Amino acid sequence: MAKRFGKYLLHECVAQGGITEIWLATDQFDNVVAVRLLKPSSRGSSAPKLFKAGLKAHQALSPHPNIIRYINHGKAGGVPFMVLEFIQGSDLKMLMSRHHDHIDNMADVLIQMADGLNHLHDRGWLHLDYKPENIMVSLNSHVSLLDFDTIQKLPRKPKKFPKITGTPAYMPPEHLQGHPIDLRADIYSWGVTAYELLTHRKPFAGRNPDQSLRNQLNEKHHVKPVHHYNPDVPVALSALIQKCFAYHPERRFPSLTILNAKLHKVLGVQNVPHAPTSLDKPMVQPSFAG
Repeated sequence: MAKRFGKYLLHECVAQGGITEIWLATDQFDNVVAVRLLKPSSRGSSAPKLFKAGLKAHQALSPHPNIIRYINHGKAGGVPFMVLEFIQGSDLKMLMSRHHDHIDNMADVLIQMADGLNHLHDRGWLHLDYKPENIMVSLNSHVSLLDFDTIQKLPRKPKKFPKITGTPAYMPPEHLQGHPIDLRADIYSWGVTAYELLTHRKPFAGRNPDQSLRNQLNEKHHVKPVHHYNPDVPVALSALIQKCFAYHPERRFPSLTILNAKLHKVLGVQNVPHAPTSLDKPMVQPSFAG
């Protein structure tokens, strides 16, 4: 049963993160939207500050087809919230658990994943929590980046941030160890996410989280390439992904612009794709079945 929340009717909680809930809602004009609000258990911690910082950055960010659209924000009953476009689909983590049931064109998804992050960097921001849970995929395989609670201004040179935030499995060694970071931290996260998408496993997986972390921090740990687990993936794409999560930042791509250009070349695509609609034909042919 729907419940009133300010000017909105909340119909169903469709996702939960560490500090927030996302609800399928309708506004006073019966438009379908997503309302993202702080969990009650998060309001006495640092969560409100993170939520506010992410909201301000999202609000200021210019629109892009591969970044979830900001609509509005406010407070209702003392609870901060933001209103976003509602995407009918699932996050990438959930889709991977279903073995890509609703991902029609894996190559196109990879390109859109890079496009959204590239736009963020071009506008002077680091995401710092890039992972499958923060990537929405619609029913027609359109990709949108979301959750900007950990966002930081992009430094001109590697910078040590006062607090380490993010999800360890997707964080580069320099970030985990509290060293200075730059945009190559997000490139690392994109590479780990792409690897997981195409292989159904994390590159540094171990018997338990502690062993996985040790593997991640071990410069000599050997990660088998993507095409070892998924022979449908071209060797060139496999090498590109491996380069993204190299142990040393200087061995990764220096920017998302360069990564994106290489990705298009490897996949045989000349133009950056626009936001697809249900009438669009796939822009990239390979499917990379998992």
